[in-house]
Amino acid sequence: MNKKKEVSLGKMVQSEAQRMFKRKRTWAILIAYMICTLLECMFLTMTNTSFYDPQRSVALNSLNTSPFLLRELAVLINFIVIPMLAVDSFNGEVASGALRLALIRPVSRVKIFAVKWLVLGYIIGGLTLFTWAAGTVFGRIAMPSVEETAFIGTGQLDSLGALAFTLGFYALAFGVFLTLIGIGGAVSLIAPNPVLAYIGMLAAIVGGLYVSDRFSFLLTVSDSIFHFIGNIPGGDASLALVLCLLLASCAILGTWSWRAREWTQ
Repeated sequence: MNKKKEVSLGKMVQSEAQRMFKRKRTWAILIAYMICTLLECMFLTMTNTSFYDPQRSVALNSLNTSPFLLRELAVLINFIVIPMLAVDSFNGEVASGALRLALIRPVSRVKIFAVKWLVLGYIIGGLTLFTWAAGTVFGRIAMPSVEETAFIGTGQLDSLGALAFTLGFYALAFGVFLTLIGIGGAVSLIAPNPVLAYIGMLAAIVGGLYVSDRFSFLLTVSDSIFHFIGNIPGGDASLALVLCLLLASCAILGTWSWRAREWTQ
């Protein structure tokens, strides 16, 4: 008896990416986010001021603008961009029954979950990189030029030190975004339709704060990262550890959910 050859991971990634970008909603979300990014850049150049948290303001300059651009846009990413894309990818195909057609082929359910997470990670990673580049370029062009700057909890940094801080900031933020995608994958499989999946994902983001203050980074991404990198008293020194544990939990829960679900119903 001939055994059917399982579809390769590369082809699965390519197929998932094609499905994502064939949806008009995906393009609408991406274009709308890019427009909001450029508008926010213009707003920051007019105010020249942002905030580490509600108690601490900061004057923007050519070296420190990029993290604060993400601070302004993080709410949009957390509550609109990631939930809509995650629900569309994970729940939309399940609710419509389209995923059953894919499961007819010799494809691992766990691979499908991993590929969806991976492709969404690529998309959100691209948006994160775009935000960093926009903030860096606009800072250099439109903000007061300086040779050194300081972030909360740091001493004076030259341009290289500021770049290292900024890249570390964005790397942690991307880790949070990957976690949110994982949460979306778990919630979307449980919810019966996209609307409830979207509401459930928002409830998980906000509800984490009531479970423990250590999950506050899901809601206030930038504030938590500033406090963590700057080692601010009262900040969560275990953010990186909690983030890794939450990522692992999302992977385990998502894998178990996709294996356990009865797809024929």
